[in-house]
Amino acid sequence: MPQLPDLDLFQQNAAVIGIASLALLLIGFSQTAGDARAFATRHRYRVDVNQESVAQGMANVGAGVFQGMPVSTSLSASSLNESAGAKTPVASLATGGLVIATLIVLAPLFSDLPKAVLGAIIIDAVVFGMIDIPELRRLYRVTRFDFWIAVAAILGVLSAGVLAGVVIGVVLSLGWLVYVATRPPMPLLGREAGTQVFRDLAEFPEDEPVPGIVVLRFDGGLFFATAEALEDRIRALVEDGGGPRALVLVLEGVNFVDSQGSAKLAEIHDLLEADGVELRLARVKPHVLSTLTADGVVDRIGADHIHGNVHRAVQAQLDAEGRSS
Repeated sequence: MPQLPDLDLFQQNAAVIGIASLALLLIGFSQTAGDARAFATRHRYRVDVNQESVAQGMANVGAGVFQGMPVSTSLSASSLNESAGAKTPVASLATGGLVIATLIVLAPLFSDLPKAVLGAIIIDAVVFGMIDIPELRRLYRVTRFDFWIAVAAILGVLSAGVLAGVVIGVVLSLGWLVYVATRPPMPLLGREAGTQVFRDLAEFPEDEPVPGIVVLRFDGGLFFATAEALEDRIRALVEDGGGPRALVLVLEGVNFVDSQGSAKLAEIHDLLEADGVELRLARVKPHVLSTLTADGVVDRIGADHIHGNVHRAVQAQLDAEGRSS
C-alpha cells in the first residue's frame, strides 16, 4: 500500500523538492498550453486551457497516489499522432494498447533497435512537424522583440534543456511586459484644421496645437507603476512649454486606475494649480470616473473640469478665459 515518506526526508530535501516541483509545473503547463493551442490553430478547433490544466492536475494527483511518473503532454507523441492521421481521443487509446502489446510481444525485437533510429523518428515528427518557420518570419517582420525572445528560448532549449528554454522565455516575456506597462505612450494632440478632431501630433504634424493649451493623451492603465511617468511627463511639458495656461488630460486610453493613480492625479492638480495652470480631463471612462469620485479627486478638480471630448474641454477653457478677460 502506498505510504508517504518520512517528514524528515521532506525537510532534508525541501529545496530540491521545491525546485523540481516548480520546474515540472513550468514545463508541464507550458507544454500543455503551447501544444494544445498549436494543434487547435492548425486544425481550427477551440481549446479550454483551464480544462486542460485541471485534467493534467488530476492526472498528476493520480500519478502521485499510485507512484506513477509525472504526467504532461508529449510534443513528439502528439506530432507522430497527427502525422499518422489521428483525429479523435480514440487514437490515444489505440496508442496505449499498441504500447502494451509492444512491451509484451515486441520488446525483445525493439531492444536491439539503435537509438539513432528512434531519435530520427522524433526529430522528423517534431522538427519538420512542429517548428513553424513561417511564424518566426512573421514575428521578425511584425515585432522584433518577440522574435528575439523566441530565438533565446530556442537556444536555451538546445543548449541547456527544456526547463532553461521555458524559464528564459517566461522571464524575458515578463520583463518586456513590465517595461511596456510602465512606459505607456503619452502623445501630444493637435486639432485637425477646420474640424473638432484632435490627433497625435507625431503622426499628423500638420495639425494645429491650441495656443496656450497643452492637450496630452495618456494611453495605459493609471496605477502605481505608471503614475510617476505621468507626473514626469507633465512636469516636463509645464517647464518646457513656455508657460501653458491649461492642460487637457485625455483619459480615453485609461482602462483602470488604482488608489495611487488617483492620488497622483490629485497631486498633479495641485502642482498645476500652484503654477497657475488649469487641469481639465476629457473622455474619462465611467468606471475610472467612479474611482476618482470615490477618492474625492472629482471634487478637487471640479466636475465642470471633466468633459465628454477634447473639443469641449478646449472650448470650455477658451470660454472661461474669455469671461475672465
